[in-house]
Amino acid sequence: MDQAALQRRLAALGYYTGAIDGIIGPKSKSAIIACLTGGPDYPITSADIGLGASILGVDDAKIWAVYEVESSGDAFVDGRPTILFEPHRFSRATGHRFDKSHPHLSSRTWNRNLYPKGQAARWQQLVDAVALDVDAGFASASYGAFQILGENHAVCGAHDPWAFAWRQAQTEGDQLEAFVRFVEGRGLKGALQRGDWAAFARGYNGTAFAANKYDTRLAAAYERRKAA
Repeated sequence: MDQAALQRRLAALGYYTGAIDGIIGPKSKSAIIACLTGGPDYPITSADIGLGASILGVDDAKIWAVYEVESSGDAFVDGRPTILFEPHRFSRATGHRFDKSHPHLSSRTWNRNLYPKGQAARWQQLVDAVALDVDAGFASASYGAFQILGENHAVCGAHDPWAFAWRQAQTEGDQLEAFVRFVEGRGLKGALQRGDWAAFARGYNGTAFAANKYDTRLAAAYERRKAA
């Protein structure tokens, strides 16, 4: 998708009234933020979790464990899905062409210092990246309760990264649906069923899972949820 196509989508949804000029400036960026704040932001329910668990063939506590670790308790902040924009993913997705001109958005290597602490700053980072490349921008952020990267849009049932971001901005139930599709599509269902948290975290969080202790955090969260 190019910038003009995004403006047309935002206009069709009633969030953008400016010129369709392909320039993602302040008005277009505000429209993106407003559109992805629209909600309705319904929280996840035990019934939702139970349905997801039945599809994956696991007990509810395993999905709650992933929810707890990935969301850190907040699927939405200020009406928008919690996000983490990944500059090294954006660099890779754009062939590194913005590394020199926009080093705060595009980095050939992973750099923790490029992660703003607050959600407002992370969203600004995202819309700034979208202004450069729509698909790569939305693909390079992870969203919501289960923090799935937009680059996984196809396996999660969305036809492009923008559509994925929009779905993640609707309800926690939509985020759960993406999680179920992702686990099935990436072949992680068996590891989740066995409670093999190292194998699951390797596939879900990447090869640096051990450094971030995702496997041990998931295991601990599961034990807490199971005992509740």
